Amino acid sequence: MKQSTIPHFGLYGESSWINDPEFFHIEDIEYRSSDLGWKITPHRHAQLFQILILKSGEVKVQLDEKQHKLQGAWAIIVPAGVVHGFRFAPDTDGRVISIAEPLLEETHQEKATSFIKPLLSQPCYIDFNGHRNLFSELWPLIQQLESESTRIREGRALMSEYLIKAILILLYRQFRHDSNNTTNKTETSHAHQLKELIEAHYREHWTSHQYADALSISTSRLNRLSKTTFNQSVLDLIHDRVLLEAKRSLIYTARSVEEISYDLGFKDPGYFSRFFKRSAGVPPGKFRVLSNQPSI
Repeated sequence: MKQSTIPHFGLYGESSWINDPEFFHIEDIEYRSSDLGWKITPHRHAQLFQILILKSGEVKVQLDEKQHKLQGAWAIIVPAGVVHGFRFAPDTDGRVISIAEPLLEETHQEKATSFIKPLLSQPCYIDFNGHRNLFSELWPLIQQLESESTRIREGRALMSEYLIKAILILLYRQFRHDSNNTTNKTETSHAHQLKELIEAHYREHWTSHQYADALSISTSRLNRLSKTTFNQSVLDLIHDRVLLEAKRSLIYTARSVEEISYDLGFKDPGYFSRFFKRSAGVPPGKFRVLSNQPSI
């Protein structure tokens, strides 16, 4: 049965949140998933950022309503709030790292921010299959982090924090290698700040002008930046984020269309339905019926 809201977990299947701003957790994919038939059903985390490092094997990944099949060496980035599910092939080898968001937010005040922050805003896949040399640098850091998590030693928390940052920087290097983004550092910073602002205010239906004011740049410049970086206008990004949350609620919860519309900041459910049909091509009720099919 669908639940009234999308399941939020601390770790998968554990509803209680570990209230520790320095919390991190690392575990073997097999340990968590083998007893569940190698399947992790769709869910999301409110305050945990996750990295899945796949060393070998195969996985079908569901991030929100999109699905991908990956084989070999990959990193999968899952920011907090993203609905995700996995079906692993038996004997898949890899690790899942869960990190409390406050631990990562501290890096925003450090030199590491330009390397780590771009990975925090949206889910992505990082391919290491053609870059085994870089993966051979990454995997020992994963193993060292795993070792730190199981032993009580002086400086354990600090060592773990440094290892997490090193892992994220290596992931960023490969992420940048795969990216065709040619914008300069200032534009890249503004682009990621825009994404973060939309995430914080999409339910308030901020206008493009309000986002531009928050970033202290003109609306026209922000739109040019958005189209260069994301191939979409600011308004398109805003609408896409509202639509994504609407789809999440329709697929993964049993809440009524009216409840969903109010939750997303619409004062009139009729206007929400028209917005959804214009954006998705079908009314919300029909979308829910069409999406009522087995997840991976």
